[in-house]
Amino acid sequence: MGTVDLHELKVYQLAMRVGEDVWSVTAGWDLFSKQTVGLQWMRAADSIAAYISEGAGRSSAQEIVQFCHYALGALRQTQTWLEKAAARRLVIDSVARELLLKLETLRRQLDNYIATFEPTPSNSARDTSQDGSIHLLPLEEFFHPRTSAWHN
Repeated sequence: MGTVDLHELKVYQLAMRVGEDVWSVTAGWDLFSKQTVGLQWMRAADSIAAYISEGAGRSSAQEIVQFCHYALGALRQTQTWLEKAAARRLVIDSVARELLLKLETLRRQLDNYIATFEPTPSNSARDTSQDGSIHLLPLEEFFHPRTSAWHN
């Protein structure tokens, strides 16, 4: 597998954004809220990008997919802590809705990214040619062009 510049991966960029958003929400909480909900939520949110990063550093598609599945687990955990924070009125409704939308978008991006490594008959990221060979969509579909903010 070739080396991937993480900062060009849309899924990684959004995962990083989610982590920063959770940090912004929890930074002003009282100590009890930070130590109970905030710390768990922050760890889960930051783990999404960390798992994507670790997977991208692996040499086989199987390992990349494994770490992407770990990222999906961290994403689900992030959603759970968001629901708990909202239920405890630690997050205003509009912020909770925005974060849930980002998490759902991120889940779809991760699913699609994983699909590029797992060719199956139901794989929407592939196309079968007339000779029956499988053609995966190029990884470039999952990249953003470089921006100077990431490379300073």
